[in-house]
Amino acid sequence: MSRTDINRRSLLQGSAAATAAIVAAGQAFAQAAQSAIPNRRLRVGFAAHSIELQALFGQLREGFRAHLNQAGVQYEFFQAAPDRSNDHAGMLRILEDMANLRLDYLLVGPTSLQLNENGLEAVGRSGAKLLMTDYQRPEAGVPYDSAVLNWVVYSHEEMGFKAGEWLGDQMRAIGKKRPRVVLLWGPAASEISKQRGEGALKGLRSHADLQSTIVYQAHADFDRQKAYDETERALAAYDFDAIIGLNSFMAVSAKNAVQASRKRGQITVVGMGGTIDELQAVSLREIGCAPFRDPRAMGRASANALILHLTGREAEIQKTVYSDIPVLDSAYRIRLTVAKEMFDVVDFLNKHHA
Repeated sequence: MSRTDINRRSLLQGSAAATAAIVAAGQAFAQAAQSAIPNRRLRVGFAAHSIELQALFGQLREGFRAHLNQAGVQYEFFQAAPDRSNDHAGMLRILEDMANLRLDYLLVGPTSLQLNENGLEAVGRSGAKLLMTDYQRPEAGVPYDSAVLNWVVYSHEEMGFKAGEWLGDQMRAIGKKRPRVVLLWGPAASEISKQRGEGALKGLRSHADLQSTIVYQAHADFDRQKAYDETERALAAYDFDAIIGLNSFMAVSAKNAVQASRKRGQITVVGMGGTIDELQAVSLREIGCAPFRDPRAMGRASANALILHLTGREAEIQKTVYSDIPVLDSAYRIRLTVAKEMFDVVDFLNKHHA
């Protein structure tokens, strides 16, 4: 399905079932696999554009390692991330270093599929198996296809669409039929930013009774400080009703800038992703919503593929696993959706208001 064929109800039919299957099968699979795990120490790498525990890939790593540990896999673990999420040259160097580490497996969250391609090819040539995350496999394939065990992904356009669609409903609810919106993009070269931004605009414009206008937009590069600075610029120069940050870092920074201004409570902030900081802000109603992909479930899906390959069951690997993207806009929805080990919203709110 092309991006132009997006449909908010059927874009990823079965994605919820796929995510549920990851969770439901995980423990049983790990227990059954224990008896077949080879008694040797693996070399496992992890390279992503951010490995902070607060962010997607830090949580994905925790889900991945917990599942390997539960299955009794013995391994050495190597991890690295570039200084910035748009440091493609830095990511390329990391991948080249990983190719020289004699790895058995590498879990990857690229800064860009296209700009990281040479490094991913080098890892494939080294003999390591790749566990790809965050990016969907291009329809034409990739040069290192033979090295990839699976792709654990979600639709960035769907994430953007749901954020924009939610914002349209919210603007209608408060009587804003001509909402003025600020849009904070990621890096100019980022496929993820492009897909999320296009999705958000489609979602916002899917409401035929609303006439939305983008009054200001800027590339804040998925960066906290740049997003704060760009929000301050927008606040100083424009009157607007809402701001969309195309990732969690930018949404939280935009929220902070709005709260520091005289327009606190007058502007709706929308994020995407569902990091811990962002979920805290949603639970406090400081951020309107955050479409959420479950990073721990994504990590477990990658670990499942590793274990199946390790135990000679590669034919059973699901080559593409889609994460569902529920829209979280309240403490209630967070409590029902997000694993406590990632974010215990009840505990957070009780401590916050104590």
